[in-house]
Amino acid sequence: MSKDNIVLYIGGFELPDKNAAAHRVVGIAKGLRKIGYRVIFLNSLKNENTVKSRKQQYFGFDCYEYKRERIQDYLFTAKTVIAMIKRIHPLAIIAYNYPALALQRINRLCKKYGVKCFADTTEWYVAKEENQIYRIIKNFDSKYRMEIVHKKLDGIIAISRYLYNYYNEQISTVLIPPTVDITDVKWEKVSNIKHDNITTFIYAGSPSSTKEELDVIVKNIIVASEENRILFKIVGITKDEFIKMYSWTDVLPDIICFYGRIPHGETIKIVKDADWSIILRRNGKAVQAGFPTKLVESISCGTPVIVNHFSNVIDYLDETNSIILEKENDLQNAIKKACKMEKMNVNNAFDYNRYIGELRKLFVL
Repeated sequence: MSKDNIVLYIGGFELPDKNAAAHRVVGIAKGLRKIGYRVIFLNSLKNENTVKSRKQQYFGFDCYEYKRERIQDYLFTAKTVIAMIKRIHPLAIIAYNYPALALQRINRLCKKYGVKCFADTTEWYVAKEENQIYRIIKNFDSKYRMEIVHKKLDGIIAISRYLYNYYNEQISTVLIPPTVDITDVKWEKVSNIKHDNITTFIYAGSPSSTKEELDVIVKNIIVASEENRILFKIVGITKDEFIKMYSWTDVLPDIICFYGRIPHGETIKIVKDADWSIILRRNGKAVQAGFPTKLVESISCGTPVIVNHFSNVIDYLDETNSIILEKENDLQNAIKKACKMEKMNVNNAFDYNRYIGELRKLFVL
């Protein structure tokens, strides 16, 4: 196989749509395909039972999936990736949040073979787990990757302005948020008429008590429901998980509905049917460096968002698709205001076609 226009995309995404990483890399891959590249995914699966690798196809892209190596091999040797590079001779590699020492090894091989090596970076991970050894390893890996290894690559695809600003003066960098293919039928808009005069709010994601202030949202929803007909749907966590995660002790009324983890297609249908999404985050370094896929999906569904200032979300929001909170204690008034509004006709800002020009800055045939 000649390298021609092949781009090898490596990482731990769960294609076709099982995690945020999968949605991220598919959006980038569709943009690359549109400008003439053939993208091949090499996907390491943590929880895969099979021993042998297998070839799949998603969205017209070839994907080689394999059971992730032992942790020491995954972190340090990158044997499977190196074997694939030697096999298919790509023009370029894109590494999605890849372990630092393994990526360093991959980059050395790329330089030897004349292969461009890029990083798709979507986070600045800060481990806070109780296991001290794991925390030390993960934080070292993150720091070394972000501050040393990435700066020796050929370019960076940054998901947020924080990461763009960090790398831009030192290495070729483009800013591309999470993207969608707006022509996909799952993004077709629904009626903007409220059901039974009830305002439905939604949170859909994988919350973390160190990042998402979901408990604050629930408290404000309960207070606002005393004067308004409200339903709050929570997708991605069960009631018991919420209570444990936030040490919740109060009674949860029936207007708070928990769905747990459900298939992505079902989640999108629930988001479409809602009047508003609510996203409230603590604005630390990890949050600044990332960008919420849940916001992108809500806007793409035609469902406006109530959101506070974090990362660079306000670059893509205005009065046509959001209520932006200046202070956390504005949430109560924002919920009450949303209850009095008709559902907006939201314009999409995240179609992958909007960012093809950015990709061209890094990838030139």
